[in-house]
Amino acid sequence: MKLRSTVIIVFVFALVLAVGCGPKDKVKNENAPAPGRDKELYEQASKKAEKGRYDEARLLYNVVITTYPDSTYLPLSKLAIADSFYLEGGTSNLQQAIGGYKDFAQYFPTHPKICAVKHMIAQAYMRQMGAYNRDISNAKQAEHQLKAAEQACRNSDILPRIKGDLATVQQVLGLHELDIARFYTDNRRAYKAGESRLRDIVNNYPFFSYYDEALYRLGVALIEQEQPEEASEYFTRLVRDYSKSEFAGKGKEYLEKLGKPIPAPSNDNPAPERPSFMGKFGLILGRNGLDISEDGILLSKKGQEKDDVKETAKPSEVSNQPGTRAIRASTKGAVATNQPDTAPATAPTTNGANGVGAGQAVVPEVKSSDPKTDPKKDDKKDSKKKKEKKGFLGSIFK
Repeated sequence: MKLRSTVIIVFVFALVLAVGCGPKDKVKNENAPAPGRDKELYEQASKKAEKGRYDEARLLYNVVITTYPDSTYLPLSKLAIADSFYLEGGTSNLQQAIGGYKDFAQYFPTHPKICAVKHMIAQAYMRQMGAYNRDISNAKQAEHQLKAAEQACRNSDILPRIKGDLATVQQVLGLHELDIARFYTDNRRAYKAGESRLRDIVNNYPFFSYYDEALYRLGVALIEQEQPEEASEYFTRLVRDYSKSEFAGKGKEYLEKLGKPIPAPSNDNPAPERPSFMGKFGLILGRNGLDISEDGILLSKKGQEKDDVKETAKPSEVSNQPGTRAIRASTKGAVATNQPDTAPATAPTTNGANGVGAGQAVVPEVKSSDPKTDPKKDDKKDSKKKKEKKGFLGSIFK
């Protein structure tokens, strides 16, 4: 019995050794860097986005960003992630979209779509705007972003849209300030408090549809504070520039009482247009008349990728910024500007040891399909030889 138990223990020990010393299959990492893999991942993510599966699409886009820092698909992936949040909507997602667009603008400040990105940041804030008599912080943020976009994109084809959105947002801000000024001056007789609000309108919102009323109310507020000289300046502007306004007659009366000359009209413009009754009711409900795009920059509302944007993401057109190593232009040689965006990134070369000049692309070796020289078959032969050399135990538990 002791001999039998000893044999069994030796047998089990030999079995454990054979299994432990056998060939170990390595777990394949599907996201490991491989030539052309970044393109495959990007296309898979775009298909997920088409179906509205934004969470899955963002995971794949992030793989491209983290695994392939030298890929030409890196800026597109960053832009697509921000677009996916914008398309989903909601306060949290829109804040994520704003962060994504700002991150893109920081890393790619000279990208061909940088003006569209700046405009989209403002649109994300505009989507969160409410009625003019509610919290106005998002409108302030939208105005700030639109002014920055207008300053940076003077030669862009979307400049008219930026200016139009700025005028609309300032209309909402002007209504907010005027509503508070009316409350202070009419209900509380707090003319100093009303004056500060009215000055903001006169100084900052020249295209406000109630600009003439702001001039008149500011003049009255200054009269009540015994500042007739400055008040006469605003009454003069009212009568001169808005001669057909409903407040022009009252402005003339104040000028006559102050002993100031009545100015001649400087234009023949009609009276400023006011919202109708239904328009005012809609403003109270938060219908601000904003022309907000439902699509992102790269992705449309259905999740489909816009080809015109994809074609602009070429290596030579993106800034030399941190995180853009694969898409910065070379300063040592000529850069091809007509390369398709699906072309692999040019491999950097710093010496001529391999016979390749600076700025030239390194051509990858083409693997032969000859069965005699097929590396896969060679690997199989090597593995067979290794198994044969395992010895006695290996042959028994083969």
